[in-house]
Amino acid sequence: MNTDYLEKIEAYLNNEMSPSDKKQFEADLTTDPELQSALQMYRTIDADMRGYEKYKLQNNALKSTLSNLNNKYFENEPQAVAKVVPLYSRNIFKILTAVAASAVLLLVTYFAFFRSTADVQYLANAYVKENLQHINQTVSVPEDTLQFGLAGRYTVKNPGLDSLEAGITAFNNQEFNSALRYFQGLLKTHPDDEAAKKYTGMVYLRTKAYDQALREFTELAHKQESSDNPGLFLQAVTLMLRNQPGDQHEAKQVLQQVVKTKAEGSQEAARWLEEF
Repeated sequence: MNTDYLEKIEAYLNNEMSPSDKKQFEADLTTDPELQSALQMYRTIDADMRGYEKYKLQNNALKSTLSNLNNKYFENEPQAVAKVVPLYSRNIFKILTAVAASAVLLLVTYFAFFRSTADVQYLANAYVKENLQHINQTVSVPEDTLQFGLAGRYTVKNPGLDSLEAGITAFNNQEFNSALRYFQGLLKTHPDDEAAKKYTGMVYLRTKAYDQALREFTELAHKQESSDNPGLFLQAVTLMLRNQPGDQHEAKQVLQQVVKTKAEGSQEAARWLEEF
């Protein structure tokens, strides 16, 4: 990876760029495929490293749990005084079998539940890092936008497009409160604007306001039944990240619906379902 690219990418992701440098960097992203590839590679490596650290912490937690069980059930037991019990005693065999079964059950439960939960959360986090950090500014608002009225043709800027453009800029600058004001303001006057609805949900998702994000993506999913509606898939991403009781099961059902209806994100959903 180009060293200059690496320094710029680190500064950009760590929010250490000046506003002018950040604006230039984002402009370069739209014209420099090599820089785009370098940014995606950096995010992928960063996500992998975070996943590795998370698994290491979980492994340490498992070792600690097993150590505590050992202390509780073995080391703290009072020593028997001068009573010899044959190793073939049925009672002793039953006790050892029960303890062994409990240990196996603990391990199975851990790897079946906690590892699965960690896997799907890792997938959702990686997706957000790679796909929801930046909104492409494809909305054009020229100064001579033409509108038609009863008095004939006149020139005026479209305030709706202005709000969307300003909200996207604020989002890309990680000014999430400002971005939210722009998008919500647009939705007040244009409640059916799907882009504003999606971007509102993305602001909530990036700020970990998962309940609000889920509400926005659910409403977006209900707006139209088409293959280019991302609402269902983003619902599943939000559920995977929120991870409240029942969320993983519901996320799986939503992903299955995404695949069945071939909605936006269906290929990604099919791969993720293998992790549940």
